[in-house]
Amino acid sequence: MPWRTSSTIIGSGRLIRSTFGKSVLLCGCVVAIVTSGCITVTPPTSLSKIGKKSKVSQVSYEEEIPQTPPDPENPEELKLAYARWMEEMNQVVEARKHYSSVAEVEPENVQAILGLARIDQVSGQFAEAEQKFKRALKLDPRSAEAQLGLGQFYASQKRWTESIEHLSASLLADPENTSSRYQLAVALVHAGDVDSALPHFIRTVGDAEGHFNTGLILHEEQRFDEAEKHFLLATSKKPDFQKAEQWLARIKQERDTFGSLPQSARTHIVPVVGTSQQAGHTSLR
Repeated sequence: MPWRTSSTIIGSGRLIRSTFGKSVLLCGCVVAIVTSGCITVTPPTSLSKIGKKSKVSQVSYEEEIPQTPPDPENPEELKLAYARWMEEMNQVVEARKHYSSVAEVEPENVQAILGLARIDQVSGQFAEAEQKFKRALKLDPRSAEAQLGLGQFYASQKRWTESIEHLSASLLADPENTSSRYQLAVALVHAGDVDSALPHFIRTVGDAEGHFNTGLILHEEQRFDEAEKHFLLATSKKPDFQKAEQWLARIKQERDTFGSLPQSARTHIVPVVGTSQQAGHTSLR
């Protein structure tokens, strides 16, 4: 097995070269010198297999040592990958550190700016997050990811009209992005445009599940008659849809208990998981 002469530290994005290769070359010189005298130096087993005709190998050890890999053309990509990993692991401080490191070297790196915007958002720094999302979009107006990020941000602020604008642009830039399509459906229902939302729900989670999710959002918006209608549609399209049946029973109970439902009757809502493509999408609250 060839000897390794380098190691990579992903955290810093640098390649550190070892001087071990030079030491091996020096050992090769020692072998060449002492073979003319009484002392014989036997090379390591992994390297001695080449010289089978003599007890003392005359092979140049330099050929057996792999060249140190060159520096990556863009080491900032390593930092971005590490930052995104830290972000997914909820290591906010570490993620911000590496996104910032990239942004210092490449001030117009859209991925770094979007990463910092998301970190600001989860840290409650909403004004700073919005400014960074807008800056990323200004740098790359055609970026589906930048449009999605800003659309998600506005949705988290319940600014539905602005959210729909950017989620629509994200979906237009990347029609196969199911996350953009699903979240656009959510925003449309919140904004009152159920008819436009349903085709997007159906494409991402399925027909019955689309009506079910619509019912959940309408219930959250205290539009109880409309919510009941979509729960009924969900059960008609999937007769064994137990979650929809449970919500129909809940609406009936709420009517019997409260008459006109007060704000205190509301609870946090979690949507059904879709049939094939919904896993990993944003939960409704």
